[in-house]
Amino acid sequence: MRFFIKSFLLIQFLFSFFLTKGQSSLTDSLFHPDSLRHIVEVLASDSMNGRFTGTKENFRAASFIADEFGKAGLSHVTGNKGFFQEVKPAWFNVIGAIKGRSKPGQLIIFSAHYDHVGTNLTNPFPNEKLVGGNDQVFNGANDNASGVAAVISLAKYFKAVDNNERTLLFIAFTGEELGMKGSEFLANKFQNDSIVAVINIEMIGRSEYKNPKPYITGYEYSDLKKILNNNYQVFGDKTEKEFFTRDPYIKSSLFTRSDNYPFALEGVPAHSIMLTSPDDKYYHHPDDEAWTLDYPKMKRVITGIAFGTTGLVKGLDTPRRIKKIY
Repeated sequence: MRFFIKSFLLIQFLFSFFLTKGQSSLTDSLFHPDSLRHIVEVLASDSMNGRFTGTKENFRAASFIADEFGKAGLSHVTGNKGFFQEVKPAWFNVIGAIKGRSKPGQLIIFSAHYDHVGTNLTNPFPNEKLVGGNDQVFNGANDNASGVAAVISLAKYFKAVDNNERTLLFIAFTGEELGMKGSEFLANKFQNDSIVAVINIEMIGRSEYKNPKPYITGYEYSDLKKILNNNYQVFGDKTEKEFFTRDPYIKSSLFTRSDNYPFALEGVPAHSIMLTSPDDKYYHHPDDEAWTLDYPKMKRVITGIAFGTTGLVKGLDTPRRIKKIY
């Protein structure tokens, strides 16, 4: 009996070891800095004219994301037009899905907004208007092509791993810069008890620190941070006790300023994972371009999210609901 137990434990260890090695190989391939750079360069190119909501360039960006979802092998969601969910005329969320095996009615959402403020003519924030200067395009590479690159890459990763017991939704939201209109629209469409967690990804392309760690907005409202860190230790770096950290910029109210918030108001454990400071010098600036991003850092953050959400995806972890905030 003792021999049998030792043999079983050895087999279990080897299975876990090779599973982790296989996942690491996938992350190296799918989250490669060159792949991330390509996505960002497309979305943040001058030809996209800053992806202002409702413009033809914004729709071109949405179409590019939909094509990437198709390449990843994602499924359409019933009621939508392919990968497009119409929020209002010329405004579209882009949504793809991987159906869960044993718990298809329980949803994990990975999201990021793909819109930005456009050009000097369309920027809705008067204090950001430029006076003179040749560069009139607010490219939005970090804000938030970086987050969209993460969502696309995670979609490819989880489709390749193919072990999700819960249904995974990958969403690129429209209208975030105009008041989170796309996420608000979707939050009102769902029975929110079906959403287990929302992992919103926002501005992960730059950091002022040499060895940065991603932080979680509104971390105090649920135990999602603990769950992500516990899983990261098992499937990622076992020596890294806290890869995901507290939001160090509480006074900036980042929790209420991105697409996680409409879901959090409904009690869903919905948080944004961020890397960049809200005081970043390129925030809502024409120089927020693809060349300013640190793609190896992006890879590290996205890999952390992939490993950290393993228990959520497999149906092993369920974060506590958020109580009424305001």
